Amino acid sequence: MIRTSALLTMIAGTLLLLIRDSSAYGAEPEPLVKLTLYPSPQPVPALKYRLLPDRLDQKPGNAAVHYGKVTGEETRFFSSREMLDDIDRWQQTPLEELRDGKLNLPTRGGIEGSIRRGAHCRFCDWQLPISEGPFYGMLLPEIQQTRNFGRILAVRARMQIADGEFADAVESLQCGYSLGRHVAAGETIINGLVGIAISEFMSRQVLEFVQQPKAPNLYWALSMLPRPLIDVNDAIDVEAMGVELSFPELHDIQTVVRTPDQWRELFHHFAQEVIEQIRFGESLKPLSADELDEQCKRLLPIAKQSLIAAGPPTEKVDAMSLHQVALLYSLQTYHQFLDDVIKYYYLPFPDAIVGIDTAILRADREQLEIIPIAQLLMPAIKTARVAMAHNDRRIAVLRVLEAIRIYGAYHDGHLPERLEDISEVPIPEDPVTGLPFEYLCNGNNAVLSGPTLRDVPLNYEITMIRP
Repeated sequence: MIRTSALLTMIAGTLLLLIRDSSAYGAEPEPLVKLTLYPSPQPVPALKYRLLPDRLDQKPGNAAVHYGKVTGEETRFFSSREMLDDIDRWQQTPLEELRDGKLNLPTRGGIEGSIRRGAHCRFCDWQLPISEGPFYGMLLPEIQQTRNFGRILAVRARMQIADGEFADAVESLQCGYSLGRHVAAGETIINGLVGIAISEFMSRQVLEFVQQPKAPNLYWALSMLPRPLIDVNDAIDVEAMGVELSFPELHDIQTVVRTPDQWRELFHHFAQEVIEQIRFGESLKPLSADELDEQCKRLLPIAKQSLIAAGPPTEKVDAMSLHQVALLYSLQTYHQFLDDVIKYYYLPFPDAIVGIDTAILRADREQLEIIPIAQLLMPAIKTARVAMAHNDRRIAVLRVLEAIRIYGAYHDGHLPERLEDISEVPIPEDPVTGLPFEYLCNGNNAVLSGPTLRDVPLNYEITMIRP
């Protein structure tokens, strides 16, 4: 089963390796990806297609109930490693190999039926046991399951695209995007990251969709999607209080009276438990009692000075025991460092990533934490912000491609010389840079590009097939 801490730290570490610590996006160009587009006008009516269920298609009830039935009713299917591996592979299988139902994907009854019923629900409440136990040790067994649900819908959409069943493919994509937003409704960063992953499964299939000769144009369907598509704000708020949620005995820490031995026992318990919950693998080894005490003594002058600066009178702080000071100071620095990252999270991505990187480097350089709680959690905030920008950029790129198809429909199949030449619909900016996408046209071909972010190959060579 997935724990919030283990998966969160693993994803954070992997992403940081991809983007390097020095920059949110690299300078090296990505390999060229060739796309073939066909002219396609705006649909009539303009909102004929939607990528989220509209109000008339939504049903009352909690989507989590339907999602919970899927693996319970289909245990044999989800216990088949071979089948799950096939579903992974089928998401990239060439379309000609998928035509006419050649895959052994389950029928749309059992598994897909429950997923689709959930996707059409108006809300999703995962009823996570927040405040009922250690927050960072909370089990999330449903997370990996929902990723598989997204893969199934992506394969179904790909099969429908291969067969030219475009209206059905839109409905499958619609369910997938809805599933992603429902998964992200859970108040943890992991829910948000998995919701983003599911939505990206769908966006990859939309990229196939827009390259089909008779595919309807989805510019307005993509434009109607919320921005950001996956909102992790509530999860960020909850994660910021993760320590207090894990340790209810800290709620009265400012007023409770304890003996020095009791403060020492509480501090050691807190230190050992929080490191055990948050650490991943061998990245942080538990400290012994003697090592903790030595750390407390080393930072005592700084800790006292910091507490006094926050408000309590000097005589009150001087009267505190070593471990009471250490515990209060640990919570204080935890929130100061974490807030320093979170405040940038809400800015546009180009500003956010610079601020987040600066805050992480400052915390690493100063090393003022007795227990490095914030230093372990700060990269997860960066992970969430980068993933959100990554996801929104995919949607923006798809909107640009559909705008180019619209231009071609009204200009005899020609590519625009510049993106600014497209007057039929607005052209989105690159969410990663806050600037227009880079576009260079050379007669029958054009290149759409931008700085590398994670593994996005934003270096597309576009060819338009004239009617």
